[in-house]
Amino acid sequence: MPASLRRQAARLRASYTRETPSLAAPGIARHRHNAPAPGSGLGLDVCTAAQRRLRALLALGMFNHGPTSLWPRHISLADITRYTLVISPRHDDLVITTRAPYNVTCWLIGRDRLPHIGLPGLRVESSYEEGWRLRHLPTGATMTVTGDPDGRLQGPTDPDSNYSRLWTSDIPVSDEEHTTLNALPHLTADTETLLAALTVRPCTHAPDASWDIGLWFNDPTDRPQRGHAHHRRLSVEGDQCTLHWDSDPHPEDLQAALTDPVIGLAGAIGHPTRSGWLLHCGRACLTAHPAAYKP
Repeated sequence: MPASLRRQAARLRASYTRETPSLAAPGIARHRHNAPAPGSGLGLDVCTAAQRRLRALLALGMFNHGPTSLWPRHISLADITRYTLVISPRHDDLVITTRAPYNVTCWLIGRDRLPHIGLPGLRVESSYEEGWRLRHLPTGATMTVTGDPDGRLQGPTDPDSNYSRLWTSDIPVSDEEHTTLNALPHLTADTETLLAALTVRPCTHAPDASWDIGLWFNDPTDRPQRGHAHHRRLSVEGDQCTLHWDSDPHPEDLQAALTDPVIGLAGAIGHPTRSGWLLHCGRACLTAHPAAYKP
């Protein structure tokens, strides 16, 4: 792809994802002659099978929160969306930039002497001054968490700092982590694609402000908040996924993020239902049941 078209596509993607153009550029799908066409998601959903699996697991953790959660209570990945961050998906990496990289990493990865185990099997592979390269041992997929808005990792960290207490890649997957992973439902490729699409879109919004996901914890528009409990429940049976939530985002905003003609998941089709909406992608189906707003 010519450099000018890549820059144009990166700017368009950044207008939806809150990435900087420099952060967005490595995530643009590498077409030989042309820029990604509208409806391609601009690279948000183009990834390796290992990345797709990792993002699907992250979705199960991020969208299960509160008393109805289907994941163990000591795995609270939903808390990473309490921080100001930007998610930048790439073909073989998932980059998170944030002003609090250590806090976000601590929710993702277990630490010594703490019961919280993060995403089972996720470890620090290498540490830097303001960020970490992470690897998910069961899949081999990588993540990056950094304080640099352009996604860079610079400078080694002090090996004697508190950061060294994060679990590293030389610590094998524990029996507890194996038990948690083995208890998860079987996920087909289409289901993984749909769940992965949820993981990479919490920061997305329309450039004209017609919809905004707001990181699932706030609504940046003038509309009233839908609630403050932030309970979420994402269940999966085969290709059937069901998502309940009682706070922001507004239901129509989430559907828009997944079906937008520019940034949406390719092939995703949404239909309204009596209590929410239904979204199809391949053989996978997502039923969304947002709780009614109570002022």
